[in-house]
Amino acid sequence: MQTHTDNTLTQKDMINQAYKKLTAEELVAILSNTTITGKYYYNNSWYKYRVNSFSDGTMEGQNDTGTYDEGRWQVNDDGSMSTEWDGYWEDWTGVAYRVNNEVMFFDTTTHKWKTTYTLIEYGELPTDAL
Repeated sequence: MQTHTDNTLTQKDMINQAYKKLTAEELVAILSNTTITGKYYYNNSWYKYRVNSFSDGTMEGQNDTGTYDEGRWQVNDDGSMSTEWDGYWEDWTGVAYRVNNEVMFFDTTTHKWKTTYTLIEYGELPTDAL
């Protein structure tokens, strides 16, 4: 997948290209005591973020515009992942696919691309170091 075309992809594209949906166990491993760097597309612009995600289901993050938020994550019985933020970051539920060294998420309602985890590191790192 090309870096700046993720926003045009759908879950159907992943299925058609034979990518396998990550399991609940794989998602829990990705979200437990890791620092996640990712990207998203909003209002015709690309943004980066860094999130510390903890095994107790809490998370904290900051994007490259300096906006900070805290929230919670959970992996659902159907293998999807949900985020709920305390501030104004968007709450959503999605399914994940590993594509090369990245993890791409697709909204469970629209089936459109939501975000891509570009780097997953173990442990807690500063969220403002993008």
